[in-house]
Amino acid sequence: MRKMLAIIGIFAFSGTAWALAPNRAALSIEENDTINVACYAMIKDGNGAFQSCVARQMAALKQHPTPDLSSLPPSRLRLVAENCDYLRRAGIAQYNDCLKDALAKPEDTAADKAPDPDDVFAFDYRKVFGDDPGKAAKAGDSKSGDAPNITRVALSSLPKPSELLAKRPDHLASKPLSPEDLFKKVERSVFVVLATQSEAELRVRNVMQGSAIAVSDHLLLTNCHVVKDRAIIKLWQDGKRADAKLVAGDEKTDRCILRTDDMTLTPITGVRDVSSLAIGEHVFAIGAPISLERTLSEGLISGIRPGAGRTLVQTSAPISPGSSGGGLFDDRGNLVGITTLGSRNGAQNLNFAIAAAEYWK
Repeated sequence: MRKMLAIIGIFAFSGTAWALAPNRAALSIEENDTINVACYAMIKDGNGAFQSCVARQMAALKQHPTPDLSSLPPSRLRLVAENCDYLRRAGIAQYNDCLKDALAKPEDTAADKAPDPDDVFAFDYRKVFGDDPGKAAKAGDSKSGDAPNITRVALSSLPKPSELLAKRPDHLASKPLSPEDLFKKVERSVFVVLATQSEAELRVRNVMQGSAIAVSDHLLLTNCHVVKDRAIIKLWQDGKRADAKLVAGDEKTDRCILRTDDMTLTPITGVRDVSSLAIGEHVFAIGAPISLERTLSEGLISGIRPGAGRTLVQTSAPISPGSSGGGLFDDRGNLVGITTLGSRNGAQNLNFAIAAAEYWK
């Protein structure tokens, strides 16, 4: 997309002829991008209209110069840019003014900023991270003022899930349950997971949110993409929080294990082997889509998709961002899979879970 915009910045299209556009060699890539976005709609009116728009934008740039963002850390820069990005179409003056205003405001922190009361889906990170988000992490010298200095764990240095997990839970239930009874049976085993790279990232609310399923007194299954490179990991359930750490994982297959010593967990009692699953079975997904704790949805097993070192259970049970690491259960409350992929744009009811039994293989 950036290459396309750069080409548009050099040439403007009019009918079937290409004409040289104004000289913007002295502008930065970002400034050229913003002008191209602002003037893109004028291409349909011809080369002259496009060039006139570019000239107006360049004149506006002189009156509204781009503020210096070089001193911002990457996380803060990303947040500022995202907050102003919608103004690119309005023009470079409006966009740069937004950047300037954003820089003048004090940085929001998770400790003093409550979620927008008008956003019913907002998650108050203060509940989970509290006043000392990194207390369980290893302390060290801090050059950035973020104490403690967090030690990240490389997935490649950890054992595989099967090397850490004990015997697979094998108390398989055989009696079908109503959705209400199924939820009551497994709800204590489903957790919200929130993970961030550092206290600096927490201050700009760069937090990954997912789910996890307890399979022993202290171990939980989740997806690696929820916790990878994020050293501060918290579990949340019914107003109670606990520190967790990444103790095993296989990044290639997106299977990771968390451990908490802050509480004794209620594990699920049975895990179905993928060979016992049948297309058409009734299943239920429980996770935390967009932070909505322990959301229940239902569907069918739509397919069994082996490949790439793992087997995916395809389901029509809806899942959304935040569901990753949650549980897919059969109608008896046995764990079938760990939900990991939701429908992509243009697709409907094509959701996937990693076959849960494969965490033990």
